[in-house]
Parts: sequence; C-alpha cells; structure tokens
Amino acid sequence: MGRGIVLVGCLVVAMVACLGGAGATEYVVGDSQGWGANITNGYYDEWAANKTFRGGDTLKFVWNGPGNVANVSKEDYDNCTKVISTFSGGDAVSFTLPDNANGPYYFICTIDSDCENGQKLAINVVSLTPTESPNSSASSITAGTLSALVLLSSSIIAMFGN
Repeated sequence: MGRGIVLVGCLVVAMVACLGGAGATEYVVGDSQGWGANITNGYYDEWAANKTFRGGDTLKFVWNGPGNVANVSKEDYDNCTKVISTFSGGDAVSFTLPDNANGPYYFICTIDSDCENGQKLAINVVSLTPTESPNSSASSITAGTLSALVLLSSSIIAMFGN
C-alpha cells in the first residue's frame, strides 16, 4: 500500500509539471548589456541572429543609461529617423509582439546619435501556423499526457486498492 501511495504522489507531481506547458518567451534585448549606447555597431544584429521570435513573445528593453525605444518602419530604421512616438520611462520597457505578428520589426533609440552608433534592432518574427497559437502545441501535448497519467494513476490506485 505504501508503494502505491508513493507512485500516485509521483504521478500527481508529473501531472502538475505537465500543466505548465510552454508559452511565449521574454527576451531581454542585449542580454546583460541591455539597451544602451555603449555598444559596438551591429551588436544587436548579432544578439538577435540566433533567436526565433514569434507572436506573443516580449522584448524587454532595459536601459543602461538614459534610454528610449521606438518601433519604426524599415525606412525610419535605415535612416535613424527621430520619430516622436517612443517608449520610455523607468528602468525598462517591454514590447509584446502581437499574436499574429509575422515578418520584420524594427526598433531604434532616438536619443542623440545613439541609433547611428548602433543602438537599433531589426528582428524577423516567424508566423505561427493558422491553427497554432503560442500555447496550442504545448496544450495538446499536455492534454494527451495528462489523460495518459490520469488513466495510469487510476489503474495503480485500483490495483493497490484491492
């Protein structure tokens, strides 16, 4: 009977772990360097190069000095246009990509010549399939795993209950 209780306890822990699922990712832009002017030109391109961005992901811009960030067009990105609409304030700001995001997104700093000196970021957002949402594949796997674990735990309980 004691082994059955231990097995059921392990199954409950496994079921709870499966319920967590995988969700959207939060990226701290520039990792430990943050979003700042004291970087080399191309630093943010290198930072983004090995990442896959999807709708629902969040980009967290953490200032390492005075900072702002603007989501801009490709033309404004290429020209470092000082747009009026920026996100600023506090120590950081987060930008969540829309769930239906697809294609390029561009971000720049509009303070002084920070953009011209490399404080700009271009990312490519990979579209989710039409039937997929940020949590759908994880949810279907979780539901299947959860069902199997419930059946297994019921069998173990029945086996040790007799």
